[in-house]
Amino acid sequence: MSSEESGKERYIPFIGRIMDYVGRSPLDFYSWGHIAFGIGAFSIFSLIITIFELIFSTTAVMPWWWIMTFVIAVGIGWEVIENTILWKLGVKFENRRDSFVNAFFDVIFVILGGLATWLLKWIIMDVMGEFGRWFYISALVLFVIILIAYFIGFYITNEETKKARKDLGKLIS
Repeated sequence: MSSEESGKERYIPFIGRIMDYVGRSPLDFYSWGHIAFGIGAFSIFSLIITIFELIFSTTAVMPWWWIMTFVIAVGIGWEVIENTILWKLGVKFENRRDSFVNAFFDVIFVILGGLATWLLKWIIMDVMGEFGRWFYISALVLFVIILIAYFIGFYITNEETKKARKDLGKLIS
């Protein structure tokens, strides 16, 4: 019988460095993916608005904070889909739902990715006065860097898990 079934409290670290804590700890390797998700969502929504403005020769169709509102809504929507539909279909990581704390932090990381991209947009387009293409190129570079961090985190988590399970095997025998 697991400690969850017996009702005992279990320690969950803030950073999930092994697979057992992924989806339970506030910060795990998927956090990098959620930051990249926020970067991508902000970039795609702003690109749609930019293309609309170019086609119809209008300006300021929508304030930039609306884009951030869409990013927040998509982040929350993704967590709901991830922990209901994807979990029911059995495609969720280790077929378990995220803890509430992990899901909350996942949304926070999506928001941070969107805010970082908004800051990038402000620096490039408003402060430097450059065209939008530099913003989108920079956002793509930032997205790729964060995605690389995600894969590095995934590798480190796998290695830490192997080491922890090997050490546990030594303790048991």
